[in-house]
Amino acid sequence: MAIAAICLLDLLTTLYWVSQGQAREGNPVMAYFLNVGPGAFVSAKVLTFAPALIAAEWYRLRRPEFVTRLLRWVIAGYLFLYVAGVGAHYGQALDYYRHLLLG
Repeated sequence: MAIAAICLLDLLTTLYWVSQGQAREGNPVMAYFLNVGPGAFVSAKVLTFAPALIAAEWYRLRRPEFVTRLLRWVIAGYLFLYVAGVGAHYGQALDYYRHLLLG
């Protein structure tokens, strides 16, 4: 499922960039779990999207067109927020490296 792949990509890139000191978690609730530790962050992240995906798959049997259309909108929205976050990250990362290299 594409939305699960996007969620996992978000999870992994967040963990990597935060561990490198190049980013921070933008969602205050998820930032709390990240401050607790990577395991808590991964658990919270999975527990936020897995039940919704399970419900969507269950409901797909009853209304397949509706669920397909809904998941397309969810994917578009998530990708928009993810790309906006990555764009903000790269803007900050470029400033970080510029400062590192040029003083």
